[in-house]
Amino acid sequence: MPPNKRKHRKENPNAIEPSQKRVKTGASPADVDIEPAPKPVKFEGGKKKGKPFPAKPLSKKQLLADKSLFPEQQDRNVEAPLYELLGSEDPNERLQAAHVIISKLLDNDGVSESSLDRHLEKRLFRGLASSRKASRLGFSVVLTEILQQLWGEKNLCGEKYRGLTFDFVLNTLTEKTKPVGNIAGQEEKDHYFGQLFGIECFVRAKILFDDVTRWNTILALLIRLAKKKIWLKPQCAWIILQTIPQMDQQIAEETLRKLDEAGWAKTPDAVAVTVVLTEKFPKIKLPSKSWRDYLSSKYLGELPAILKDSGKQDGKQEINGDEPGKKQKQASWTAQLHFVWDIILAHYVKLASSDSKDASNQFKQSWGRVVDQGFFSKTASEPQKFTGFMIFQKFLEAGIGHPHITHNVFSQNLLTCLMNQAAKQDRYLHRAATKALKAIEQAAETDRDLVPVIIKFLLGKQGAYNFDQRSNCKTVDKLLHLTRPQHAQEVIKNLRQLVLKSEGDGAENHILVYADYLFRLATIVPTEADAKSAGKGSVGGPALQEFARLAYPKSEEIVPGLTEKTTPILRQKLTAALAKFVKRPEDFAEFCNAIMLIDSSSVDMDEELEAELLEALEKLQQLTNPKQAKGNQSNAYQGLALLYAVAILQLYNAEPDAVDILNDLRQCHERLLSKQKGEDGDVSAMLVEILLAMVARPSSLMRQTADRVFEAFTSLMTEEALTLLTDTLAAKEDAEGLRALFDTDADMEDVEEGAGSGDEDDVSELGSDVEFVDAEETQEPDGESGSEAENGDDAESEEDDDEDSEDGKLKALNDDLAKLLKSHSLDKDKDAASSDDESDMSDSEMIALDDQIAAAFKSRAKEGNKKKENKNAKETVVNFKHRTLDLLGIFARKEAANPLGYKLLLPLLQMMRTTKTKDLARKAGNIIAEMSKAQRKAKASTKEEEKDEKQGETDSDKAGSEKYLSEQLQLLEQIHKEMTQDESHAFAKSASNASLLIVGDILSRDVGLFQVIWKNYGGLAMEWAMHGRFQFSTIITDWTQWIQTHPTLVAKRMDAVTEKVDDALEDGGENEDEGDDEGDDER
Repeated sequence: MPPNKRKHRKENPNAIEPSQKRVKTGASPADVDIEPAPKPVKFEGGKKKGKPFPAKPLSKKQLLADKSLFPEQQDRNVEAPLYELLGSEDPNERLQAAHVIISKLLDNDGVSESSLDRHLEKRLFRGLASSRKASRLGFSVVLTEILQQLWGEKNLCGEKYRGLTFDFVLNTLTEKTKPVGNIAGQEEKDHYFGQLFGIECFVRAKILFDDVTRWNTILALLIRLAKKKIWLKPQCAWIILQTIPQMDQQIAEETLRKLDEAGWAKTPDAVAVTVVLTEKFPKIKLPSKSWRDYLSSKYLGELPAILKDSGKQDGKQEINGDEPGKKQKQASWTAQLHFVWDIILAHYVKLASSDSKDASNQFKQSWGRVVDQGFFSKTASEPQKFTGFMIFQKFLEAGIGHPHITHNVFSQNLLTCLMNQAAKQDRYLHRAATKALKAIEQAAETDRDLVPVIIKFLLGKQGAYNFDQRSNCKTVDKLLHLTRPQHAQEVIKNLRQLVLKSEGDGAENHILVYADYLFRLATIVPTEADAKSAGKGSVGGPALQEFARLAYPKSEEIVPGLTEKTTPILRQKLTAALAKFVKRPEDFAEFCNAIMLIDSSSVDMDEELEAELLEALEKLQQLTNPKQAKGNQSNAYQGLALLYAVAILQLYNAEPDAVDILNDLRQCHERLLSKQKGEDGDVSAMLVEILLAMVARPSSLMRQTADRVFEAFTSLMTEEALTLLTDTLAAKEDAEGLRALFDTDADMEDVEEGAGSGDEDDVSELGSDVEFVDAEETQEPDGESGSEAENGDDAESEEDDDEDSEDGKLKALNDDLAKLLKSHSLDKDKDAASSDDESDMSDSEMIALDDQIAAAFKSRAKEGNKKKENKNAKETVVNFKHRTLDLLGIFARKEAANPLGYKLLLPLLQMMRTTKTKDLARKAGNIIAEMSKAQRKAKASTKEEEKDEKQGETDSDKAGSEKYLSEQLQLLEQIHKEMTQDESHAFAKSASNASLLIVGDILSRDVGLFQVIWKNYGGLAMEWAMHGRFQFSTIITDWTQWIQTHPTLVAKRMDAVTEKVDDALEDGGENEDEGDDEGDDER
């Protein structure tokens, strides 16, 4: 190695960087910053020289507990980890370290001047240039405290540290944070930002204005930095703003003069400084005509030109002071908003506290002229519009709670640009517009009182009545769902005024959009908090009533856009809204009120229908009267009222069977009244017939109403009523089954039309009430259900058969045509006879041939129509069974403890086995599984009641119980017989669940029948051993697990057997004694 390098390596090997001598003002030679060489470590008791043992590192707790002064010599084992903690991202840890370092530097008499200078130079100022973790934050805290003690109240600089003058310390800062050499761009930024942090420490220490020359020095440094690097100018201006509270008016005027000389006039930074200074010093003298009170109405027109480029880091080309003649690069647009907008926002927030009305007017004027006409004008560039969107988001988010701001930011140019940019994804500012829309939604979520205001602006003249369609978003939809019950009437009123158009060609579109808004309001599900705060009110109730008045207006009322084309659409949407509304029991009264508010003059009726309508409305009013419903009959009355409401709506819609339903409802009402009086009257069977007629229609309203009504009447259901439901499950899934379900051909045709393929326009139409149920809409995972796999195979084989029959029919048609035309296919040329000798056909023969060909094609067409009819018939029967299963599922869930539920098991299993539709089989199996779960819960809650009932049991009750047990045993045998008829796992699982339901019921009444049940399961084992054909492993596994989970029943069974044996022994002993006595007598 060359000698000079070896010599250089020997010099100060532990130094962090080469030591530099610095001249101090008034410093002695002893204060020159030369780091002393470390002393060699001495070892006691040994002569052998070697490297010293490294000191054991201190723990964090030890470091933070030791507040003794730093030693004169550098102790890396203490300083390095302590300053490491000072840069921690944990705020608590950072502040603790700062407190310890300040104590170790300045507590008591403090460290020496050279030691403090070393920490300032080597540690603190150098740490500001580091971007590691939170170094700048932690080091700034320590520096601020040190500077405050040096030149603040303690004035340590004048008493002890005379060599650490202001100029010397500031020069140390600039030297240690000055980028030197050809360094990377990020490293250069770190150094400049470190210098700014250091300057900010001088400002926060509040030591600059005790001697105004200090401020002049700092201000000159800031102006030089802003000129050198244009992206530093906003940061420099922000530091100047922080000094304003410490200034007096004279210093403030001098500061403005120097900024004016530096060319800061008419820039966003100058606007920020001017706004803050004029707030503190209203009579301040501005340096030149270029400086204005820009927020005053007099000079507001100059502000847009200044702030339109606030999205840039700077708008001018500055001359580099260090390199004359060299121009800097133009600034680029940044996604960070200039802080001048925070100053302007704070100004208007403060203004509102003194005069809210004047603040609203001033802000409205300022926003319109500066933001709306400046950033969203037709001539504004894309970057300027981007900045405008950021300004809108900031003011909207920060303006929550300040109505004078939130009520004025939705200006016309802004909303027009917002809709245009959000409409398509390929627009340049699409993402920015989307963020602005999300900001609107978040503001409404934060303060839901803003919902009526925002809707008013979005749909008003500033926006568009179809805002969501124009902007391709769902903002208005989400706002409507945030509507509070107390704002419902206001929102509906605004919608009606803003959307409904009285004239023009677009009136039809307006009324349809208005109907969409009402539909969304009517289908809102209120939160628990809204339900409690609103009491009995809701958002959906008023919306539904307004919707009913719109779809069925008074005869003399003229509604814009209501035509023959729009009326049926509105009524369809109303029906769909009612279907969603009827799901909520708490909105029962408002549902019925919406029907009763429909004006009878909206529909032309003859006298007979009007009489039926008036009577039905009277009945509905009686049923909705709370005094009419007493005790446990209240649910039944509500269910009957719902049926009346739906039947009245059918009457308005001129449904053919509406009058018949009203007559049936009248009889149901009479029977319900007689039952309430204690007289005999079975209302359930007639009610089920009405519900079956309703669910046969492909209407969501009919389905939801039937479910709600049936749920209200489950406690009144009889075996006869349930039999009506289960009988429908046995119908074949074809035209024959359809004829068996519906008596008349007319009914069948109506149902077929409803179940058949409807118009695609009707399906896509929002709010359509027509239901289309696809039998294959849900699929089970592979391997989960053997029954479904089998059904799938059956369906595939059925399709193959259809294809084969189709091919056969085509072949037959070809053969018939060949015979008529005396022709043949190309593959039969060899077999065909020559036609050379055949003579031409006469006219009469040609006419006869035409008739025969027409007959052949007509026959073919009939076969095609018949195939379509069979397909429609199958879909209708399947849909009808789905609706029936829904009703049975409600009964199984609500009446788990009702013995009538066991009557459903066998029909459900039989349908699972016979159907070829996967969904039906799965739904039936789910009902059995749900019944099992619900029954376990019901039995757990009714054990005490059963004990009380057994104590009061009479002989007649026992006789009835024996009959019931006999029926249950017979049902168990039938279920076991069904088990052997299907090989699928899913069917075996459902059948096993059904069997265990019966077993549990039997043994809960008589444990002594356990042996009979055991024999039944033994018979299943014998059947499987001899013939197989069913999944016995599933059944026996469930049975074994059931026994293990019911040990008490088995124990009771053993006790019962023991008692019977004991009784038999006692009886035998008594008989022997009697025989002995008789023998003695004879003797």
